[in-house]
Amino acid sequence: MAWLALAFAIACGMMQLIPAFQSPDEIVHLLRADMVAHGQPLLKGLEPDVRGKTGGWVDIHFFLFSQWMQKIVGPHRDRSLSPAWLTSEAKRFDWLDDEVFVDASATGYYAPFIYLPHALGLKLSRALDLSLGHSYQLTRMLVTLLVLGVVFWAWQTGPPSVLLQALLLMPMALFQIISPTIDGLCFALALLVLSLFLLQWQEGRATRWQAFAFYFSIFLLVTSRTNLIPMVLLPLVLLLRHWSWQRVAATATLFAASSGWTLYGLVHTQDHRVVRALSTGQIIGTYLRDPLDFLRLVGRTIADPFQGHLIASSFVGNLGWADAPIADLALVTIGCGLLLAAGLTVAATSYQKADLGIRATLLVAAVGSALLAFFALAVTWNDYPVRVIEGLQGRYFIIPSMLLAAALGPVRLAPAHTPRPASHRVFVLLYAMFCLGAMATTLQGRYGMGLAVFDF
Repeated sequence: MAWLALAFAIACGMMQLIPAFQSPDEIVHLLRADMVAHGQPLLKGLEPDVRGKTGGWVDIHFFLFSQWMQKIVGPHRDRSLSPAWLTSEAKRFDWLDDEVFVDASATGYYAPFIYLPHALGLKLSRALDLSLGHSYQLTRMLVTLLVLGVVFWAWQTGPPSVLLQALLLMPMALFQIISPTIDGLCFALALLVLSLFLLQWQEGRATRWQAFAFYFSIFLLVTSRTNLIPMVLLPLVLLLRHWSWQRVAATATLFAASSGWTLYGLVHTQDHRVVRALSTGQIIGTYLRDPLDFLRLVGRTIADPFQGHLIASSFVGNLGWADAPIADLALVTIGCGLLLAAGLTVAATSYQKADLGIRATLLVAAVGSALLAFFALAVTWNDYPVRVIEGLQGRYFIIPSMLLAAALGPVRLAPAHTPRPASHRVFVLLYAMFCLGAMATTLQGRYGMGLAVFDF
C-alpha cells in the first residue's frame, strides 16, 4: 500500500505537467466514455435509417472543451495560446446537459467495457457538479489509480522481470498510464494476464477471482486492441496442460465473446475518415491471398527512414500527439537501458527444456500481436496498394514487447519472500529516476505548465 500511495503521488505530480487531451486519440476515447456514461454503450447512426454506426451523443460543453484543447496539439498548433491558461479557463465552465452528435467511428471496433472506469469518472463528476477542468482531473485520477492498482495486483501475484519493469517505466508507457485513454489500462491488464498465466501454468489452479480476472482481462484486451487477438493462445494452452470442464467452458465463452464482438465491430462500424478505393473487407482478402506481399510491406515500413524512426521514437518517448519527443541522448540512454534490462533478465533466468512450450506460446503471441498491429493499420487506415503503412505508433508494440519479455524471463514464479538481486533493484531505481526525469523535462519544455500546486 505504501508503494501504491507513492506511485499515485508521483503520478498526480506528473499530471500537473500535462494539459487535458494531450495523449494520442484521447479526445475520441473520452468522448466515447461520455457516450457510455450517457447510457450509449454502442455507437449509433446520426439518423435511425442511416446504414452504419459512426458515433453518439455527448455533452456540448465537453465536446467544445476537447476541441478547445486540440488547438495546442501538433505541428500546426496555435502558439499564441498558453496551455496553462487554457487549463485554468477550463475550470470556469460547467456541463451544459445538452447534447451534440459526434463521430467516434475510430472506437467502433472497441467493446464498451474498457470505457467503464472513464465513464464512472465523468458520471461522478457530473453528480458532484464539478467544472469541466475538475471533471477531467477527477477522471484522470480515478483511471490512473485503477491502472496502478491492477499493476500492483499483478506484481503481488508474480513479480515481473527486470525487462518487464523497464518496459512499463519507459516515458511513453508512463505518459499513457497517467492519461485517461485506454492504453494505460491495457498495459496493466496485460501485466495481470501474464502474472495469472504463469501462476496457473505452474500451479494448475487459481481462485475464482483470479480465474475471472484472467479470462475477462483477455476479453477486454482483444476487444479493445484487435492486434492482441493472439493472446487467446494463453488460455488455450492452459486448457491443454490442465484439462478441466471449467476451463473448457471459460475458454469457449472467451472465444465466442471475443470473436462475436470482433465480427460485430467489423460489420457495423463505418469509418469515413479515410477515403479508399477498396473496403476494409476487400483489403483484408487481398492480403490474405498474398501474405508474402503483406510481409514485404511490413519490411518496407520498418526500413523506411521516417516511419521506422517514428515507430522507434514513439515506442520509447515521443510524447503528446507525437509532438513532444524526448531528447536524442535520453532516447539512446533508455534504449541502452532496455538492452541492459534484457541482459539482466536473461542472466537471471534458468532455461529448461520443460519450459519450451510456455515460452513458445508467449513468443508466438508476441510476434503475432506485432504483425497484427501492422495488419490492422494496413486494412483500416491505409488504401491499397501502398508503399509503406502509415499511422503506426510505437505504443502499439508495448504489449507485444511485454509478451516477448515474459518469454525471455522466468516462467516459474519464485516465492513472494525471495529476495531480488541488489543489482536488479539498483538498476530499476536508477532507470525509473532517469525515465521520470526525461519525461518531466520534456513535458515542461513542451507545455510549460510548471510544478503548480495541485488544484482540485
